[in-house]
Amino acid sequence: MRTGTTMAALFLAVPTMAQAQDLPMTREGLNGAIAQYFAGADRNRDGRIDRAEAADALGLARSVLVAKRDAEPFTLDVGSDGRPRLLFNENGPLSHGGAIDALYRRTDGNGDGTLSLAEVQAAGRERFDAADTDGDGILDDKERAAAKDQLRALQRLLDGG
Repeated sequence: MRTGTTMAALFLAVPTMAQAQDLPMTREGLNGAIAQYFAGADRNRDGRIDRAEAADALGLARSVLVAKRDAEPFTLDVGSDGRPRLLFNENGPLSHGGAIDALYRRTDGNGDGTLSLAEVQAAGRERFDAADTDGDGILDDKERAAAKDQLRALQRLLDGG
């Protein structure tokens, strides 16, 4: 796994740490880890993560988060036999970039197009709380294993799979 893409949680609402580290065991640990990574990803030091900075931090091509997305998930074409065909729109909302874009927009709570530390921390806490099935504020081994399984699914999405 690439370290940059495993940090997607900080921008895409899934709590995770770099490959060399582990999931934080507490909400407070997660908040601190997010703040530290956020500071490193905020290249222009304006206190906001824009789409280009998020793409860089995630190890993605900037176009994945910056390019204008088509609204339609499918396109209509006419085959060589003259019959209409419904095709997957590779620039639509169901595409690789569309899914990542939707996660970014979900994390952007106020809809201003950039991510604040508070928004990223809120998204991280939301995912942490979902993983903390017993609600004790601490991820036990079973909860951490389940969260890591979810992170692997996110990793596949970020890798384009």
